[in-house]
Parts: sequence; C-alpha cells; structure tokens
Amino acid sequence: EQQQWWSYGKAVVSTQSTGAGRKVFDFIKITSQLPAAARADFGALRSKFESAHSSMAALPSALEPIDWSFYSSRVGDASLVDDFKAKYAGVSIPRPEDTHSAAIGAAEAEFKKEMAEYLAGAEQRIAQFEASLAGLHAEKPLAEMTVSEYLADKPELREKIEADIESRAI
Repeated sequence: EQQQWWSYGKAVVSTQSTGAGRKVFDFIKITSQLPAAARADFGALRSKFESAHSSMAALPSALEPIDWSFYSSRVGDASLVDDFKAKYAGVSIPRPEDTHSAAIGAAEAEFKKEMAEYLAGAEQRIAQFEASLAGLHAEKPLAEMTVSEYLADKPELREKIEADIESRAI
C-alpha cells in the first residue's frame, strides 16, 4: 500500500492511496513533538477522534436494500407496502456541496511552494555559514595572534579601537 507522508508544522499526516480522502494521523509522532503541558489535552482529543472514527468505521458504506416482498407477504394490505415503497424511493438526502477542498488544496500547494523556497534558501544559508566557519578554522588561533594580525582584516573594528584610544589619551 503506497503512502505519502507530509508534516504540517506539528501534524504528521499520511494519505493512503487506497483510502481516497481519508487521512491517517501518526499520533505517536505528533505527541512526541508536543510540549509536555499539551500532551494531556492532545490525549483527550485523540481518544475522542478514535471513538468517532471507530463509530464511523462500524457503519456500512451503503444501506442494505429493503426486501419489499418480505413486507408485502407479512402485511395484510399490499397497497400500504407499495405506498411506503414509493415514498421511500422518493426520499433523497442531499449531500453537502464540497466548497472547501479546492481552497484547502490551493493553500496546501502554496504552503509546499513556500517550504520549497525556504529549504532552498536554507541550503544557501548553510553554505554561507560553512564558508564562514571554514574561514574561522583557517585563521591562526587567537592565543598565537597579535592584535595587529587580528585587526588586519577588520578595518571597522581597527578604526573604532583607535578612536577609543585617542579619546582616552591624556
């Protein structure tokens, strides 16, 4: 079974290819990322979710068909059963229109785009920091360096120190 994992901040979600539209939450991973103060509330939320989820899973995916012939043979007036059958067939339960999935999908796509840009920028920042760190490692140790050697590549600091020395001169 193919799965895709995404992490939205603190929520870890798996979209399974066989369960279209179903989300499976990795509660253990989410709990490990929460502060200790929030874990009790999250545990209560998890138990409510699992209770509702198990209740929904217990329901059949489609209603069982009614055996109208059984009722016709048991009820004395067959026209009464036919009347119920006609009324039952006339009942339609409207399904709510999905008006939010497109907006959620767009927000998710935007979030993924922002994260990709952030990660690309992070790679550049990491490279800059590693270059700075390499430069620091290449320098002579401070214990072996003179003040002039230290200030040689820091002209702003040199000027500031010289100005401070001149202002304190007697």
